[in-house]
Amino acid sequence: MVIFFVLGLAGSAAHGLADGGAIIIASIVSGVFFSCFLILFAIYWIGYLLKGHAIWQAERQGESDGPSTGR
Repeated sequence: MVIFFVLGLAGSAAHGLADGGAIIIASIVSGVFFSCFLILFAIYWIGYLLKGHAIWQAERQGESDGPSTGR
């Protein structure tokens, strides 16, 4: 995830330094890298939230000495 972020920054820097047709390629490359970063960032946070929910659920079931019935 961090690698895609750094590569996206490098692509943006190359976009600023490029001229002519290289600007289009640098824009596409930096866009792809930032998109990959955002996708991986979203997957990471969804996993983090699901892990926290599983821990909370296990603690709640441990307190009631059985499966929760929703009541």
